Amino acid sequence: MKKESAAVGGAVLTAIGASVCCIGPLLALTFGVGAFGAATVFASARPYLLVAAVLALAFGFYRAYFRREACAPGEACATKPASRATRLSLWLASVAVLVFALSPYYVGTLAQHLGTNKNAAAVDSASAAQPANAHETFKVSGMTCAGCETTIRLALEQTPGVRRAEVSYDRGEAVVEYDPNVTTADKLCAAINETGYTCELPK
Repeated sequence: MKKESAAVGGAVLTAIGASVCCIGPLLALTFGVGAFGAATVFASARPYLLVAAVLALAFGFYRAYFRREACAPGEACATKPASRATRLSLWLASVAVLVFALSPYYVGTLAQHLGTNKNAAAVDSASAAQPANAHETFKVSGMTCAGCETTIRLALEQTPGVRRAEVSYDRGEAVVEYDPNVTTADKLCAAINETGYTCELPK
């Protein structure tokens, strides 16, 4: 059953690769390992990786359920039926592929609990005597799904001086409210760039 096992492993690995474009930057930010510039590369390859995962699963199911050896008249067929473990692994791999394929639609929601802005209270308290407030809109390129919004928003909210941040994948922009006495537009743009996406300073 080596071919079936290879199909299972290949399907799961390619599905993981297809989800890296959304999960990768978020994990890099969460674990503090810096930018994940390969996100755009995986994003462009995502459709092909998903097709490869589906084909690998189809091959595995064919081997496990439908393949039959051609036997000469009067000879015993050497084909052994796939074991229960093999078939179970195929179905589990199918679920895993589906989970990774749908990652752009739920990764942002799963990361919401990380999005509490711990800087906001400190900024408001520190600047209570001399309140200062500024808004800036940054153009952001490289976002491939709604999950990317969360990655950028978390990076901005972890930047000292930021009161709140809103990121839109559809509009390709990030709107930030911050204390200009604590941070600057350049620093905010740098925080976005460190996530692996590209920020354009407002003109």
